Amino acid sequence: MLRRSLSKAPRLWWWAAPLALAAFLPGLVGCDGGTGTVSGKVTYQDAPVKGGNVIFASAKGPSKMAPINEDGTYTITGVPVGEAKIAVQTKSLGVLASMGKLPAESPMRSGKMSPEEAARRFVRIPDQYEDPESSGLTYTVQKGSQEHNLTLTGKLGSGSGPKGGSSGGPPKQ
Repeated sequence: MLRRSLSKAPRLWWWAAPLALAAFLPGLVGCDGGTGTVSGKVTYQDAPVKGGNVIFASAKGPSKMAPINEDGTYTITGVPVGEAKIAVQTKSLGVLASMGKLPAESPMRSGKMSPEEAARRFVRIPDQYEDPESSGLTYTVQKGSQEHNLTLTGKLGSGSGPKGGSSGGPPKQ
């Protein structure tokens, strides 16, 4: 009896193995669409946006964020392939810049950027760009590396964007 049931086991393996492989193969080879790396430059009024963050919000996976370098460049890795809505956020730099010079022992100095550096790098942009739903910026991410520059337009204080919020920024002098 035992000998007969063992002889059937190899035959079972031959037809079950392809089914098991078919079930797990999509996850192994990235048939979920994969991810891309997007690099580019952010400009507003033909000048680089010198700080803040770029956010790619995808319906197929988590949103991805990357800092904007002082020359306006950014690189975001692991962005899900497909259509993404994009936000450019600089308000946090404006808030930090408005704090002015802080004493060296201040707990607010624990961040990566000082208020002085934030003031130097802050570029005010129209409010609409802070939210991927209102920015009007989209991009279809492909698998692999690609370049996508972000050219921001519009006037400041034009009433676009979120209502009732401060636009941030360093104190007026």
